Amino acid sequence: MHRIQFYFILIAAAGISCIGLIFVSNAESQSAPADPNRKTVSQAASPQEAIDPNAPATEPVKEDNGDAESLIDEEEDNSHIPEFFDACDQIFSTYVNKNGMVRYADLRRTRADLLPVLRMMKDISPLHLMALSQDEKTAFWINTYNICVLQLIVENYPIQPKWYLIQYPDNSIMQISNPWTKNYFWVQGLQYNLKEIEQEILLDRTRDPRICFALSNASLGGGRLRPKAYRPATLNEQLDDQVRQYLASPFGCQIDRPGKVVHLSVLFQTKRKTFLESEYAAIKKFREYPDLQRTWLNFLVKYLPQEDAEFVANNPCTFKMITYDWHLDEGN
Repeated sequence: MHRIQFYFILIAAAGISCIGLIFVSNAESQSAPADPNRKTVSQAASPQEAIDPNAPATEPVKEDNGDAESLIDEEEDNSHIPEFFDACDQIFSTYVNKNGMVRYADLRRTRADLLPVLRMMKDISPLHLMALSQDEKTAFWINTYNICVLQLIVENYPIQPKWYLIQYPDNSIMQISNPWTKNYFWVQGLQYNLKEIEQEILLDRTRDPRICFALSNASLGGGRLRPKAYRPATLNEQLDDQVRQYLASPFGCQIDRPGKVVHLSVLFQTKRKTFLESEYAAIKKFREYPDLQRTWLNFLVKYLPQEDAEFVANNPCTFKMITYDWHLDEGN
């Protein structure tokens, strides 16, 4: 009997404790201050948070926000992006020769020439970029990337080799400490590294493999700079021409007809993600090849000379990668 009474008392005590905990928990939740950094479900994102100025252009959604529209219109009127394209044109035409080689020594001596274009890059408003078409954004960021590479080389010129990087030439961009990720550049009031501009802003958004050959690696093995800036009105023609020039070089593509071997730049391998996400991956041709090689072939037959395109289309070929040349793309 005493044991039964003990169990009843124990159960009752446990129940009272649970009820007490519930009341305490409710009281704490009502009295605890809200986390100011956490958005509630009903909290609307601000216009700047909701809009990525670098996102692919879409048809604008009209809303009843006259003040915001007038602000964007005003920003468009004050945009310095056309001047930025002109400033890039001036730099490239002055320091890049017709073969895409760069006069780094001259640019180092007159590096103040870079200051106006670097200042424009930093001061451009995100609202300016938001108002651009996709071709305008792509041209802007290609030029921005290439200007940043010039700045990086000039700041480290002449490049000092490191004894432990014997796998790269003495004058290579790879002798600069972490050139793609640890060097930052001001654009639209924020800091970006080269990898972020290339991958996140350009390749992931456009899924256009042509851009892989328009971005300078400051090396002989990659796509060369052009003596003119990329312009929105002629972007497609410039990118097509850039690809054809690169494939025509010994660093881009070589075809061994007797051996039926296509030698391709290792860029085709390192940029495999961009190729496999591109429109060329969806073309239903060359289906006897693995997916990546099939995508390469769909790309190559569009840009190779007709005779070469017909050869790779009509003959079962194997692929080999051309060793990348990291020597600095320096010329007179």
